[in-house]
Amino acid sequence: MKMKKNPLPGLILSILFFPPHASPAPVQQMDGMVEAIVTRITPSLIDIRRDIHCHPELSMEETRTAALVADYFRGLGLEVRTGIGGTGVLGILRGGKPGPVVGMRGDMDALPITEETGLPFASKEKGVRDGRKVGIMHSCGHDIHTTVLLGAANVLSELRKDLSGTVLFVAQPAEEHGGGANEMLKAGLFKEVKPEAMFAYHVDDGFKAGTIAYCSGSMTANVDNFDLTVGSAGCHGSAPWLCVDPIVVGAQIVTALQVMVAREIDVNHNAVITVGSFHAGTAPNIIPEKAELKATVRNYGEDQRTLIKEKVERLVKNICGAAGASYTLDYRLGIPSVYNDPRLLEDILPTVERALGGKEYVKEVLPEMGGEDFSHFSRLAPSVMLWLGCVPPDVERTKVHSPTFIADENCIPIGVKVMSAVILDYLSSRR
Repeated sequence: MKMKKNPLPGLILSILFFPPHASPAPVQQMDGMVEAIVTRITPSLIDIRRDIHCHPELSMEETRTAALVADYFRGLGLEVRTGIGGTGVLGILRGGKPGPVVGMRGDMDALPITEETGLPFASKEKGVRDGRKVGIMHSCGHDIHTTVLLGAANVLSELRKDLSGTVLFVAQPAEEHGGGANEMLKAGLFKEVKPEAMFAYHVDDGFKAGTIAYCSGSMTANVDNFDLTVGSAGCHGSAPWLCVDPIVVGAQIVTALQVMVAREIDVNHNAVITVGSFHAGTAPNIIPEKAELKATVRNYGEDQRTLIKEKVERLVKNICGAAGASYTLDYRLGIPSVYNDPRLLEDILPTVERALGGKEYVKEVLPEMGGEDFSHFSRLAPSVMLWLGCVPPDVERTKVHSPTFIADENCIPIGVKVMSAVILDYLSSRR
């Protein structure tokens, strides 16, 4: 009887020395490669950040910044699309291996603020906003967001042969204006390829560089507004019984709104209504024909948003009705709240902790009442926005939207390193 050759030893050897598929680089090796690239490119990224900071541009006017971003992407060999929704730019990096599609967003616009930092690269730019000449400043960290976006694109483009999928780098205009993200989406930002997850940063003016903070679920608030005009026939101030006093009615509404928030809204669902503008009258002895109020409304989630709108409409109608006053109410739903997908956040937190060097550098925080139009991306796909600590070591706190806002540039390589690791881990885990 002829003996059959046992194929097992050969099979074992072939698996050991000739694996059927090339395995991804070990995590430690990949982290080392990311670290080396980040260290090498950091000086050039600092130069880019200072150039952008020195030449800020207002919302939907980011032509110079957009050109800088597009040229940088082209230099990395990315596919580039420009003029999306105004001045938006998209860089497409296709990895060397098949896999899912993810996106990273950085916003480019600055604020109408005159800089007072005294930095050697401080902005001296001027612009026009609402018919007034204004200074322009990157006082919300968008110069850092854009630079980190470029840095992550650089790192991942150098590692593209090990990249399992596609990365979309979105340079967005007009976050401060509130419409840039939506304009890019309406213009077909993802018509060629759509991400299954989106990531972004916002600088945090309460944490030192080296710390990253996060919030699961709603991270920022819905930002809605309303304009209210209370009408009257007007009359002499000495005879108030001859007309409705729109100032008194308006004042009742301002007070009633605060009572409504305190007594009709579940304390477990935060809400804020601030009447920031109240104008009426021209003389002390005349009851005017109208009072004009403008307010911002902040809350979380669509249910809460709808509930508060209904309550405001009911309150205004009933108070004006009781006083016999006419009114017009223009209630506008604005930017929705950013929603950090809990499962996606849970998936990436170990990577964030590893890249930073430990859990002690990662902080969980409560949601904020500010607005951020990254929310439009978070409605499109599971998304996470992280807070990137940027407070310099020699100050206790720095304030965004302030003419004296300064940021520790060490947050740039930290942000690049962490986001590069997050995207690499995400793609490799979902091949």
